Amino acid sequence: MKPFNLLALAAALMTASASIAMAADQPDWLRQPLKKPLDQVVIGLSFPLLDPWSAAYEQSFRDYAKELGVKTIVLDSQADVLKQSNDIRDLVAQSVDTVIALPLNNQAIVSSLGEAHAAGIPVVLSNGRVAPSGAQYVTAWTGPDHFKTGYLSGKMLIDQLGDKANIVIISGTPGTESGDLREKGCRKALSENPGVTLLDAQPANFKREKAQSIMEAFITRFGNKIDGVCANDDDMALGALTAIKAAVQAGRIKPDHIKITSGASQLEGYEEIKKGGYFYGSVLMQPNDASRLALKTAIEVAEGQQVAKEQYYDTPAYTLKNIDQTPRPTY
Repeated sequence: MKPFNLLALAAALMTASASIAMAADQPDWLRQPLKKPLDQVVIGLSFPLLDPWSAAYEQSFRDYAKELGVKTIVLDSQADVLKQSNDIRDLVAQSVDTVIALPLNNQAIVSSLGEAHAAGIPVVLSNGRVAPSGAQYVTAWTGPDHFKTGYLSGKMLIDQLGDKANIVIISGTPGTESGDLREKGCRKALSENPGVTLLDAQPANFKREKAQSIMEAFITRFGNKIDGVCANDDDMALGALTAIKAAVQAGRIKPDHIKITSGASQLEGYEEIKKGGYFYGSVLMQPNDASRLALKTAIEVAEGQQVAKEQYYDTPAYTLKNIDQTPRPTY
C-alpha cells in the first residue's frame, strides 16, 4: 500500500473514532444524525428573574447547558413586559438556534414571537403559554399543569378540613398562566363540595409581603370564620402563615384552627410542612425539572427533530403524611 493511502486510511479511522466518541457522549434522547454539533448550538432564554424559583431555574438551565456543551444567551426581562419583547427581538438578531421564553404576559409577546417565526427561529415556551393569536408561532410548550397543581392544593385542603369549610384564596399575578390556572384549579376543587364557601379571593402577585397584608385583611373581615387558605405558591402561603401566627398571638383568632395549602413548593415551605401545624400541604414543582425539560426540547428543535407540542413534568402533592417520600425542593 502506498504511504499516502496509509495516511488517508489513518485519518479516516481517526475521524470515524472521533465521530463514534462524540455520539457516545451525546444524550440518549438525541437522535442521529445531528443537524449540527452540540457545541455549535446556541439557545436563547428570555425570562423574568423575579424570585427564588426563577433564580434556581436560571442556575439549573446554565448547569445543564454546560453539561451538554451547548451555548446559551440568557436575558432577564426584569419583570418588564416591554423589555421581554425587546429581549426576544435581541435573541433573534443574534441568530440563536431556538428561543425559550417564560412569558410575563401571554398577549404582550405575540408580536416578538411572530418576528422570531418570520426569521425562521423556532420558539419553545416554558411554564406559560401565549395568547391564541400567537400559538401559530410556537413550536412547543413545556411546563407543569398549573390547573392541576391548583386543583391539588384545593383538594388537599378539603380532604383535611372536610366538606363544610370557609376558604379564602390568595392567588398569583393576574394575566399569567400560573396565577390564573392555579386559581381556577383551586376554585374547581372547592366547587366540587357544596358545603364549602369561598369567602374571597385576592391576588398577591406571588409576593410574600403582599400575601401577608391580604391575609391580615381577611382576618380583620372574617376572623374565626376562616377555616382554610388556598395559596398559589409557598411564598404566598408563608406570608399568610406569618399573618395567622401574629393574629393568634394577639388573640384575634383562635389557635390551631386554620390550614394552608399551596400550589407550588419551595424548600422553606417544605420544612414548615414537616413541622406540622398550620401549613398542611403543597405541590412539588421543581425549577430544575422545568429548565431541563425546556432546554432539552429547545435542543431537539434546533437539531430539526420532531417534538410533542405540549410536554409536562410531574408535580406530586404532599403533606406531612408522605413528605418523607417526597424529594426536597431544590430552592
